[in-house]
Amino acid sequence: MKSGYIDSNSLPIYYEIEGDGKPLVVLHGGPGVPHEYLQDLKALSPYAQLIFFDQRGTGKSGKSKTLEYTLDANVEDTEHVRNGLNLGKCAVFGHSWGGMLAQAYALKYPNNVRKLILANTFSTVDHLNAALTKMRASMPTELQKTYEKYERSGLYKGQVSYPDEYQAAVDAAYEPISINVPKPAYLQDAFRRMSYDVYRTMWGEQTEFKITGTMGSFNFLPHLSKIKVPTLVIVGAKDMTTIEMAQETVRHIPNARLVVFERSRHYPFIEEKEKFVTVMKEFLDES
Repeated sequence: MKSGYIDSNSLPIYYEIEGDGKPLVVLHGGPGVPHEYLQDLKALSPYAQLIFFDQRGTGKSGKSKTLEYTLDANVEDTEHVRNGLNLGKCAVFGHSWGGMLAQAYALKYPNNVRKLILANTFSTVDHLNAALTKMRASMPTELQKTYEKYERSGLYKGQVSYPDEYQAAVDAAYEPISINVPKPAYLQDAFRRMSYDVYRTMWGEQTEFKITGTMGSFNFLPHLSKIKVPTLVIVGAKDMTTIEMAQETVRHIPNARLVVFERSRHYPFIEEKEKFVTVMKEFLDES
């Protein structure tokens, strides 16, 4: 494995490179969760050169001014990584929030993308907010009261992360759509190392269940027809992103197709590893 830092407008962005073949830039989720939770993608290293990096403010990458934790800033960091490593035209994989970033990058830098993989993600904040609203509404009354209590008083009042009681209530809402196998240690560790300054700025600080931060206005659907490269959309059958939402993304991209992972929720590369590697290998190998 090769690792190092790329300068992005004076901000150090940490990267790791593993494998051989044509480059595949990997964009992690969060925002604010370091890239290591995606380590199962290393099973693709015989078929692609994998470029992982920690997004600004996350993991081993440098901190920026709080208001610079934006979708646009992350797009530019991605381009600096691609250019700084002389990757040329690459495939781009984005998971969850990383899939939103991947769409924004492909729309701004279409000539630098060879193939696009959008995994367990959203193409409009309206779909994301609808999913969050549904999750909240499915919780019992006592948890609803917990959400309301802490949201009234301020989620980050006097601390850097959510209050423990609120976090536990949030975890209960995510459980049905998160992962259907025991959480591996590296996934738990990545979330323990979440950069809450990034998450708070981008997701928002009013509630977990509506995007109010700097990523709160994205809507790629009207522009997705401009993406001409082969695109693979991945969704879990019990994912936060519904199959219908993923199908809408596919309908808007001219050369896109959908693969549903029937036994997965939000992490098919963990939940259905063999199928994931097979699907990805076949897609990357296509001319």
